[in-house]
Amino acid sequence: RDDLPKRDFVLLCTYSELLRRREMDQKAKSSVEIKVSCRNLTSKDLFSKSDPVVICYENIRGHGWREVGRTELLWNKHNPDFKTKIKMPYYFEKQQDLKFEVWDWDNPKTKSTIGQDFIGYIEVSLATAVVETGMPRKLMKRGGRRIACKGKGRLILRVEEIKGDNEKLYMKLSGIKLPKMDFGFFAKSDPYFQVLRQEGKEWIKVYESEVKKRTLDPRWNPVTLTLRQLCNGDRNRNIRFKVYDHDTVGSHDKIGEFQCRIDELTKGKRFPLKRPKKKKDKTYGYIELSEALRYKDPTFLDYVRGGMDVSVMYAIDYTGSNGDPNHPRSLHYMGTGHNPYTDAITKINNILSVYDKSQMIPAFGFGGKMRGGNVSHCFPVNGNPSKPEVKGTVGLLNAYRQSFQRVLLSGPTYFSGILQMVNAIVSSKSFHASKQEYTILVIITDGEINDMRHTIDNFVLLSKMPISVVIVGVGQANFSKMEKLDGDDAVLTSSRGVKCERDIVQFVPMRRFRNNPFGLTDETLAEIPDQLLKYAKKYKIQPMAFHEREWKDDVKTVIGSVMEPMSTMTIGPAPSSTYPAVDTKATGYSQQTQPQYAQQTAYPQQQPQQQQPQYVQQQTQYVQQPQYAQQASAVATAPIATAPIATAPMATAPAATVPVATQGAGWWQQGVQVQQTQVVQQPQYVQPAQQQQPIVTQVVQPQAQQGGGWWAQGAATQQVPVQYNTAQPVTQPVQGGAIIVQTTTAQPQTVPVQPQNSGAAWWSQPPPPGA
Repeated sequence: RDDLPKRDFVLLCTYSELLRRREMDQKAKSSVEIKVSCRNLTSKDLFSKSDPVVICYENIRGHGWREVGRTELLWNKHNPDFKTKIKMPYYFEKQQDLKFEVWDWDNPKTKSTIGQDFIGYIEVSLATAVVETGMPRKLMKRGGRRIACKGKGRLILRVEEIKGDNEKLYMKLSGIKLPKMDFGFFAKSDPYFQVLRQEGKEWIKVYESEVKKRTLDPRWNPVTLTLRQLCNGDRNRNIRFKVYDHDTVGSHDKIGEFQCRIDELTKGKRFPLKRPKKKKDKTYGYIELSEALRYKDPTFLDYVRGGMDVSVMYAIDYTGSNGDPNHPRSLHYMGTGHNPYTDAITKINNILSVYDKSQMIPAFGFGGKMRGGNVSHCFPVNGNPSKPEVKGTVGLLNAYRQSFQRVLLSGPTYFSGILQMVNAIVSSKSFHASKQEYTILVIITDGEINDMRHTIDNFVLLSKMPISVVIVGVGQANFSKMEKLDGDDAVLTSSRGVKCERDIVQFVPMRRFRNNPFGLTDETLAEIPDQLLKYAKKYKIQPMAFHEREWKDDVKTVIGSVMEPMSTMTIGPAPSSTYPAVDTKATGYSQQTQPQYAQQTAYPQQQPQQQQPQYVQQQTQYVQQPQYAQQASAVATAPIATAPIATAPMATAPAATVPVATQGAGWWQQGVQVQQTQVVQQPQYVQPAQQQQPIVTQVVQPQAQQGGGWWAQGAATQQVPVQYNTAQPVTQPVQGGAIIVQTTTAQPQTVPVQPQNSGAAWWSQPPPPGA
């Protein structure tokens, strides 16, 4: 408002935000009750069984463990099933850690644990207990290092939602023969009614109907009220109905009232209207329930307990505005082990992973440039396009840290590529009566997007699918456009005028919770249950039926939940090499390659290996040749001269007889008599062969070049001390264009080699005299 000072305007906005959060909290919150059972408890008493009591503690954020409930005391029980249930609120967006302690209670006159015998305990989150309801859990001794009760003690938690929270009552009321309250021959009444709930000695109005003009037999419009509104979930609490005659001037005239409980509100039942302060036996007309129906709207917990799978996907910003990852001020800086991206991933996925059965997380990046390639706005973080999934939170963090070895930060910031990929993935999933898969996309970015129109168009398409989108803004950039994507102020509309079917986007800047470690997840995930329920309600999809299954335990088989036990999170596979990918623009190859290095020593007993020749970029100064499983003891001490590059493309070489040759230093210096040797097919290359060198054990400034084949190497030899072995030829066809020989050890000799320039067929030169 223009008439408000700036300070008052800020206060008004803060208060409005507080009311919005409170309303959202009431919608998202559910109450659950936990039924506790124990099995195979050990006896802490000398001549009798244990007298167990279970105490439940919740880890209050920043305030330690606080007791939230306890069971009753059962005497002499090793397998107790407690009747007292522990009630507590459930929040999807919060990490609610619980601890259950089992005690042998010796003194029933005190509630203190001092002097009681400790049996064992378990720690579990409430979300995990909901998903894995009925699963037997091993009781641990203090410290959590050893299993209690000789390894056989178990504690079983069965979690159910309190039904009254979401139960509703639909009713249609009618008045019959109401008295005339206005004066005049043709006068009638203008009746309406109120519904009141009892709170102690007071009555609180929860509903007021419309006014029906000039009638003594009104038919009011149907009304739907929750049981929380009517009786706060207590079915035995009385409800009062009051009927009035509406007057335009003065106070309204009371016609009559009646009281009843929820269970008495059934279809077709009539209630006489009385006036308590007047004649109690006189009736002032009737109120009839022409329609009455009690039902329950499905909740988020109903879908979770029914077996719905919640899968999580991540999209990470690799644009240059994040800063150089090697600089401490970069948002991607890994020198301290964590950064805003890893913090957001860890906090959000610690909550969402509980609901993901497979624990396989597709992770993509956008705005990055592959080393030697072009900028990509949708690429797998792990570098595997055919399988972009990683295992759990640890696997996702490992893939993220290693991605900078092959990805350069670039730009601009486009969401449309990621959203199109997500659209294709979600379209392949199902959400119907027999199989339900819901997806949550988490986008972590540091600035404004540059494709707002295309992004909105994709969000409009995704609003028809079972998905929610969470956008986390890191850094200090301007996020005004992101606020528009949130859709709280206005419904997103595509370029064709199509509006979002439902709000699926939640944007939260991370800097808002700099001093609140729990605020990020509270804000980003709070709207997801409501978004899921709106999707299911729009397409009239009911949750799958909850049915129990047998949990197989090594001690005893126990009835439990339909959900499969969650798998343990493991570290995802690491890339095969930590070296950067090939710059394809520089080399011209259509595939990524990584350098391979020759071993300094080879062993005579090693078997021949089959390998393809590998090539690397020119800048590394390392070259690739087929590796051989033979002893290479010769050492070259002089640099090798270069020969002109041959431009003939590679061709397939048929089987042929190679003339006798003596090979020189390194692998070409092996003294090998090759006769009638079968030559296998040479590899095909996309382009003419590039500059290559033969692999040697030690080379000073290698600069050899390759022509039409490895046999066409041009080299100028110089006088060098040479050690070589003789070997018997063994014909063995292999893949990769290599001739494999198995060598036998001979006495090394050092001979002077006269320098001479040789061309493409240097290997056919005769050996020096005496060699």
